[in-house]
Amino acid sequence: MKAAALILAVLCGGAQAQQSSILYTGQDLHTRFTSDRATALAYIAGVADSQSGVTICITPGQVTLGQMGDMVRQSLERVPSERHLSADVYVQVTLSNRWPCSRRGNGV
Repeated sequence: MKAAALILAVLCGGAQAQQSSILYTGQDLHTRFTSDRATALAYIAGVADSQSGVTICITPGQVTLGQMGDMVRQSLERVPSERHLSADVYVQVTLSNRWPCSRRGNGV
């Protein structure tokens, strides 16, 4: 079920990403895990920080960056046919599925 949600989210996000220039694809991120894990983790940290409190709500100390990296890498490996899409979509969907922000009031 989560894999289907990831595919759907990636496909929906991919439609937006195809309209603009993608600087870092899922394939780029996947490759980085084997050639330069530190860069891959830095990218994931950047996306997680930019979405903190918006779509991703992680309590400090709840998870390590390495664990987040493992989750994102597994997501990339499960859907290789969609790795041409923007890497930030993979990171955001993977982490927000695990640590979503609760919706309050008017959907905020």
